[in-house]
Amino acid sequence: MESEHSTTSGHPKVPEKSQFVSQITTSADSSAPVDLLAEGKAPEFINLPRGKELTDVEALELAKSRPMQWIVLAGPIDSGKTTLLTSLYELFQWKKVKGFAFAGSTTLPAFEERCYLSRRDSGNVVPRTQRTLYKGPDPEYLHLRIRSTTGLRSVTDFLFTDVSGELFEHARDSVTECKEMLFLKRAHHFLLFLDSARGVQQGRWAMVDDCKALLRSCMDSEMIWEDCVVNVLWSRFDYFMAKEAEDGHKQFRSEVEKEFRKTFARLGPRLKFSEIAARPLEKPDLHFGHGVQALLDQWAATPLEMKARDLFPTSFSGTRESELFAARHFSSNSQ
Repeated sequence: MESEHSTTSGHPKVPEKSQFVSQITTSADSSAPVDLLAEGKAPEFINLPRGKELTDVEALELAKSRPMQWIVLAGPIDSGKTTLLTSLYELFQWKKVKGFAFAGSTTLPAFEERCYLSRRDSGNVVPRTQRTLYKGPDPEYLHLRIRSTTGLRSVTDFLFTDVSGELFEHARDSVTECKEMLFLKRAHHFLLFLDSARGVQQGRWAMVDDCKALLRSCMDSEMIWEDCVVNVLWSRFDYFMAKEAEDGHKQFRSEVEKEFRKTFARLGPRLKFSEIAARPLEKPDLHFGHGVQALLDQWAATPLEMKARDLFPTSFSGTRESELFAARHFSSNSQ
């Protein structure tokens, strides 16, 4: 006689879902679990992160959940902004970052897309970086979480802007358009890129003047808050290193720094200068990501805030103690 759990072919017959549920819920020695989905107590769909770059709204939502360091990368087209971000990501993959370990990201596929053209699989003979296309005034962000490998292993979250240089050209030429770039007000670190590849060419002062005009527009429109660190960054510094014997280039960089410190004296110690060669093709003996570790150390040392700056109202009213506390605690820091 054929068993109730077998078929004519000899293979066991699998009970249908309703039979499983019936057996489980009627078993005397079980805790009688129930079908949560059928009872409407479990979501039919789970909303997982896309892993793509974040919009402004999505970035602010993420900032509501945890303290966040906002890093704005500003500068002309093809000055090395995205290359800096991809090199930082790659350094963590290769475990070449001292003092910190990768602790997560909600935008991993977005990082991978930007790294593809620099890898062998792309078929490129010379590593490249995907150019950020101009998509209008709204910024996009990449997210990275790191943890310290010493001490209490505290974690730090970063949101990096990935914005086309064309947007900053508009901000440079118009204070009105600059004021529309509200993400500038959230920046803890404002990186202003000076392209060393152009710094070794004729007409290099035009590049410097453009960058000064951009910073002046941001400050005149009051889009850089009083505690933001402004770092003038000599990107692709391997171009200067390849010509290090030429004193004229050192003199040029010294004069540029003097010009910036004179023009933006009100920044005081918040105005810094750094050098990076994220992918040093002109000076191969420099290590990959030259200068990136120093930037990361600087960012990680910045005290974290417990709120995103534009998540709170600009005015407060009411007589309850909670409202009075909000007025005392937030009104002086609101933007």
